[in-house]
Amino acid sequence: MAAEFLTHGTYAIKNAAYQDRVIDVRDARPEPNTPIIGYSYHKGENQQWEVEQFPGNVYQLRSKLTAGGTPIFFAQSIIRVYPPMIATQPYGQQWSIEPVGDNLFRIHFPYMDGVATLPDEKEKTQLIIEPWEGRENQKWRFENV
Repeated sequence: MAAEFLTHGTYAIKNAAYQDRVIDVRDARPEPNTPIIGYSYHKGENQQWEVEQFPGNVYQLRSKLTAGGTPIFFAQSIIRVYPPMIATQPYGQQWSIEPVGDNLFRIHFPYMDGVATLPDEKEKTQLIIEPWEGRENQKWRFENV
């Protein structure tokens, strides 16, 4: 039986479409609004995400990278473009992490019809929020670290 919910823990989050692409804080920069990108897996703190579940299938993703004690969260960029980009922020943002089969999940932004998407295999491509179409680049594997 496939997992229906993630448990609290620290994960490397790997894209289903592109081999060796994980969610990464670009250049391990702690500043707010740093792009969150797809990058080759090297096991750095900027590729480790603490997943915390709250009531109602709500999650927050916090990087193991810190900025002098200030937490770094997976969030929507403050730069307003379409499609919306994903970047770091010093505050937690709510996401719904939902199973899509084969131990894969989508990271759904609950305030719009959109999911975290890695639009390209090229290293340092920033994640965006796009409408769910069930594409492999919209699916993620959470692996304990």
